[in-house]
Amino acid sequence: DRLPSVLRSNVVYKFTCACCNASYVGETTRHFGVRVHEHLHKKSKPSSVFLHLENNPNCRLACDESCFEIIDSDSSPYRLKVKEAIHNEWIKPVLNKQRKLLKVSILV
Repeated sequence: DRLPSVLRSNVVYKFTCACCNASYVGETTRHFGVRVHEHLHKKSKPSSVFLHLENNPNCRLACDESCFEIIDSDSSPYRLKVKEAIHNEWIKPVLNKQRKLLKVSILV
């Protein structure tokens, strides 16, 4: 049986605002559903997604869990961070504040 998306962990995910199409790319080693819930509901440190929805009432009304999708996964936390950086570079999401990329040297 296939594991429901909300229970998957070690994933790279994308949020796309249903109202204005603003996007965010992130990674989590925890359950995907827990991280989505944190983005939609204020926690001690609000995320970029939460702040976007809080500051744009029309976006808040239009967005829910269906605006989040898993776009990649990996069992290694290091490779997960690398994949997140790659997706950030490809997608160039406007809601991502951190723009630090890991410099990686590959020796062959």
